[in-house]
Amino acid sequence: MIMNCRKYIIAIAALTLAWGCSSDDDDEKKDNEPVYTNSTFTAYDHTPQWEVDQSADQQPPQWTSPDPSRFENKMIVLVRLQQELVPYSTDDDMMAVLVDDECRALSIRSGNEDAVFFVLNVHGNADDISEKFQLCYYSGGLKQLFMLNAPKNTYLNERTVGIDSDFSPDFTDGSTKYPVKTVLTVNPGLLNNRPIDTERDLVGVFVNGECRGIGIPGLTFTAFSYNKDEQAELRYFSWMEEGIFTANKKLTLTGERQDIIFEF
Repeated sequence: MIMNCRKYIIAIAALTLAWGCSSDDDDEKKDNEPVYTNSTFTAYDHTPQWEVDQSADQQPPQWTSPDPSRFENKMIVLVRLQQELVPYSTDDDMMAVLVDDECRALSIRSGNEDAVFFVLNVHGNADDISEKFQLCYYSGGLKQLFMLNAPKNTYLNERTVGIDSDFSPDFTDGSTKYPVKTVLTVNPGLLNNRPIDTERDLVGVFVNGECRGIGIPGLTFTAFSYNKDEQAELRYFSWMEEGIFTANKKLTLTGERQDIIFEF
């Protein structure tokens, strides 16, 4: 799922999404960053193709199209499926907008193997501005439902999203396979008393050998887990050193944001 993963992660990190969750202090450095020292080095002379397995065995949702006559307003949203999920898109794909489990928009996919789109006519009323909207995507190939919560004041009558520029939310952040999402930022420390070149480096989080998250040093990314106390292994691939450093100290996936310094 992560071929050309570094380029993809950078693109996702740079997106300012209209749909999803964010934090005002994402770029602030924490004073109490834990330091992960003492690591084991393994030679590795090419970029690892780490991948989070998002496949599941969930049945397609039983969504039904809304009755437009029941609503006063409409908002049009054009969603471009994030590139990471495109290879798993099938004719069984569905996308919907829900309010308290009531379907307000339903769409099937269009496009091709390079780009997949969904057109959502989101129906609502004047008092819906305070309601909680969810953007939901069912992947036919992965057999998993992804659900993202919209921030307040998302719904606006006659508003269009995704027409003038691509609207491509990170659906993997709404994975229902992994109930717990831990947002991480891993900052490299010094290697042999000198800064490490991070231009082509990667960070991976693993639970019992299974990849649960891939990121770029200095940028936030998500690590997935089934429970809040899962113990994970933190790996750092250094292009400059041609190898992978594995921290000896375990990382606890708590579901809360963590900023980490990886000392080699």
